[in-house]
Amino acid sequence: MRLNKKIAFIFLLSLLSHLSFGQKYSVHREKKSYLGLTGGMNFSFPKVTDKYAVLTSNNQVFDKKYDNLFKSSGIQFGIRYSYHFTNSVSIVTGIGYQSVGFKYFTHYSWADTVNQLELNREMHHLQKISYFTLPILARWDLTKGQLKPYVQGGIFLDFRHQAKKVIHYDNTIDGKETENQLSSSAMVSITDYTRKFNLGVMGGIGISYHTKFITFGLESNFRYGFFKIMNDENRYADLNGFALQYLDVLDQMRWRNVNVQLTASIPINNSVHLNILRRRRY
Repeated sequence: MRLNKKIAFIFLLSLLSHLSFGQKYSVHREKKSYLGLTGGMNFSFPKVTDKYAVLTSNNQVFDKKYDNLFKSSGIQFGIRYSYHFTNSVSIVTGIGYQSVGFKYFTHYSWADTVNQLELNREMHHLQKISYFTLPILARWDLTKGQLKPYVQGGIFLDFRHQAKKVIHYDNTIDGKETENQLSSSAMVSITDYTRKFNLGVMGGIGISYHTKFITFGLESNFRYGFFKIMNDENRYADLNGFALQYLDVLDQMRWRNVNVQLTASIPINNSVHLNILRRRRY
């Protein structure tokens, strides 16, 4: 076991050495600007701060069971601008659009004492909220070569555009959607149930590869919103009949999600003339 760990460690060091010294060029971006595009997926796991329900039993609230991180996905894309104060330190901002989602599961049972029947209803709730988002990040590139790992962190501002909800339901309580019994509600707007603005922090890691004309990258970020995302004033307004027909109202929560996205950017200072790529000296 120890021998295997030593071999793996030596292999990792040799790989990093190859990436560092095997590149023909170093990247010089001091006082340079880049304009780029981003696009990818996100996965949410909201932090529930207050629980709400229409019905309660004598000894418990009918809790919602939230799906895990990878079952609550969405997409995002945007335009990004970066300015490099030095070869390593830069500021990144831009404008983006993202659709984030979360799912939860509820179920209810009733007993018909006249006909001796048991009535079951299982419901799978899917919510999607879309935002225009403005990130403001500081970035630190860890190497000078064409292949650059980096870390970044800062704040984001989200402006809600719209929100929608749909419920899939069946009559078998087993924690999954039973295909031969499955029915669905209409996809309806829940925009009035959500708040218009959010502010939070974000940070992540990534790696980029530079050529003279374009830079490609892959990155992942964690985002945490400071503000609650549901509108408490409209929770029981029953604008779409959820409280009456499906015995459901939304919990209060704060937003947490992880995104993974591809990036592509170009220098806007004429990269060939300014020699952003320079041959390394050994």
